[in-house]
Amino acid sequence: PCLSCAVSVWRVGTAQMHFLRSYNQPMQERVYRFPGEAKATLPEVGGKGLSLIESARAGLPVPGGFILTVHFFDEWLSALKHTAAWKHFLQATDDKLQHVCDELKQAASIFHFAEEQEKALAGILSKFPHEALFAVRSSSPNEDLEGASFAGGYETVLGVNVDTLHGAIKKCFQSALDYRVVVYLRANGFVANDPKIAVVVQEQIA
Repeated sequence: PCLSCAVSVWRVGTAQMHFLRSYNQPMQERVYRFPGEAKATLPEVGGKGLSLIESARAGLPVPGGFILTVHFFDEWLSALKHTAAWKHFLQATDDKLQHVCDELKQAASIFHFAEEQEKALAGILSKFPHEALFAVRSSSPNEDLEGASFAGGYETVLGVNVDTLHGAIKKCFQSALDYRVVVYLRANGFVANDPKIAVVVQEQIA
């Protein structure tokens, strides 16, 4: 069997395993702090997130923070896939793709943080000074892989405080639906109709 086929099967199997596990996973366990002892995986925290966790564990001087895993957003993605915008996305021809991606991002912009998400965020934020500033960044499971860097495709928001954190997280989440990202996914052989994104929230050092 060809190597690319084997890799594709592994990706699908791994994604299904994590998807099934997530619905039995308390929301606070969908947030990983670093430095810490979290045993995170690439499908859970994405390329940036995994690199930060491993660098912190190795003792490198990494500013502290936390990662909202792919599963933190499972309910949002489930809701998105029940919208008219998602149906339009699945049916879109190339000439309509940018418009329907914008439509998807607009649909996602109205999502609210559920009570369990809010509790998980409040719990992890209590470990940081109230006046802390954060850099908030998207972290995709497909990002920073060999031959697929996605450089500049996802979102970063700097100078974020506790009052602007929710908006920054939503902006990073929405970037997984961006036209540039979808085109890049398709061009590099990734599945474009099953968006996955984690979000890194890291203390910003002036």
